[in-house]
Amino acid sequence: MIRYIYVFFFIIILLLPSCSKDDDNVFFEISLIDTYPLEIVEFQENIYVKLYYQHPEGYLGFSDPDYLSLEVKDSRLSQADYYHVIPLTPPNNSLSVTGELLVEIDSPFVFGNGLIELVNFTIKIQDQNLVWSNEITTPNISVNKE
Repeated sequence: MIRYIYVFFFIIILLLPSCSKDDDNVFFEISLIDTYPLEIVEFQENIYVKLYYQHPEGYLGFSDPDYLSLEVKDSRLSQADYYHVIPLTPPNNSLSVTGELLVEIDSPFVFGNGLIELVNFTIKIQDQNLVWSNEITTPNISVNKE
């Protein structure tokens, strides 16, 4: 009988951390709608990535054009590039926002000596609370040598 009591308390102790309440977390997320084109000739076409965004407090984008809150990382490079996102809600307003954002990526080119390279891009957005969204990754894009 005492053994069952120990087992019961052990199970309760294991379950307690999973019972915490996280209502204070803001769930800011993005998802991939479309990426096009998936095959390009280097230096001739840009890549377009259409994202869906959702933020319960509407804190997306910055009025300061020097603040870079969009991260785009080329899978072939070690460092990401950063871009400005204009505010998506009126100043001093906290409305829930959802919508689509079209990201245009300048025409990639082949780095190596081959005729074709595959590349994908990982994208995330930072909100005005300095919290990053989840990351999305585009499908592979074939970059053909000119």
